[in-house]
Amino acid sequence: MNIEYLKEAIESSNINFLIGSGLSRPYLPTLGAIETQLEMLDSHFESGNDEFLLIKGSIYKKYFEGVMIKNIENYKMSKEEEANYNITSNNYKEFLQSVNEIILFRYNTLLNKQINIFTTNIDLFLERALEELTLEFNDGFQGRMKPVFDLSNFRKSYRKSSPHFQNVSEIPVFNVLKLHGSINWSILDNRIVLSTFKELKNVKSQIDSMDSGQFLPLKRQHSIAQLLKNAKKKSSAIEVSQFEKLLESYEEIQIVNPSKDKFKNTLLNMHHYELLRIYANELEKENTVLIVLGFSFSDEHIREITIRGANSNPTLLIIIFAFSTETKDRIEASLGIDKHRVVNDNIKVIDQEQMEDLSEKVENFTFENLNQYVFEPLRQKINRNR
Repeated sequence: MNIEYLKEAIESSNINFLIGSGLSRPYLPTLGAIETQLEMLDSHFESGNDEFLLIKGSIYKKYFEGVMIKNIENYKMSKEEEANYNITSNNYKEFLQSVNEIILFRYNTLLNKQINIFTTNIDLFLERALEELTLEFNDGFQGRMKPVFDLSNFRKSYRKSSPHFQNVSEIPVFNVLKLHGSINWSILDNRIVLSTFKELKNVKSQIDSMDSGQFLPLKRQHSIAQLLKNAKKKSSAIEVSQFEKLLESYEEIQIVNPSKDKFKNTLLNMHHYELLRIYANELEKENTVLIVLGFSFSDEHIREITIRGANSNPTLLIIIFAFSTETKDRIEASLGIDKHRVVNDNIKVIDQEQMEDLSEKVENFTFENLNQYVFEPLRQKINRNR
């Protein structure tokens, strides 16, 4: 794999990205063990007993404090958090600027200039970066006073005209499709609207009112058996009603949780599957490229749709940039590439060792390295040839 190969693929294709939580590091951690622990909890135990409430409440608290609350505008960062936020934000901006120029100046002018960014991230880095860069984007919402989410907004294109000669040209527009919802989504009158973070503030208020000693200490290596053992020791000391209120408040946040009751909210359920349908439809289009960044394919729905799209559409090319060689091996195993589940050989999983024209050796494909060694050289190559 080299930059010229990427250039040729992008020049004449419909462009889609699938991004995961790996891109929001180092400011935000990935789900990792939290996702596994929630799935195991729901598959092994009936909800309602004290141990279940304690374990789930502790997991929710850790994810809430580690990922969600850090997104509100008045969150007080430590110096380290501020430095990590700036690194992450700048990575997103550099990426979006490069992609904007790549689409604007690529050789084929007949293709539309829409870029679909499908993401399971619930944070706001994409939207804030696009807004700060003043790039055109659709996040599914329409309206100024009370923006309302509507899937039809993703079908819009944008054009600008010259003030002197009335020349009209299409400009790049980024469609941001949040497959797992977002921390700034809320429900009003059975419609999804932009939130004022009231759901997050309610959860924070509930956590702040509770004794921190009631929660379980969580470690990445904790199995569900270990969590249950620890919960049995502590469950007699917890205020059950407080944990019930915490779970109730948390589940008002309009995100898809990795648990069996992830679709408790039917409206979010409907939008989730509609967004997945859009994702599936894009993969069916002729001459389409899907570039995957910071995503592990642990989500079974997205994984199966992606495999099905690759097998049914031989003109689809999927390029997955893996963080490391170890990550590459896990992704290939998850997609069943080693077991020939992908019949058209059109999924390429690339780690830093497989990029042929890196200007220097890199340890991992961090977001910063992807920008420096992949997207910036790609932008320069397309600009030189216009």
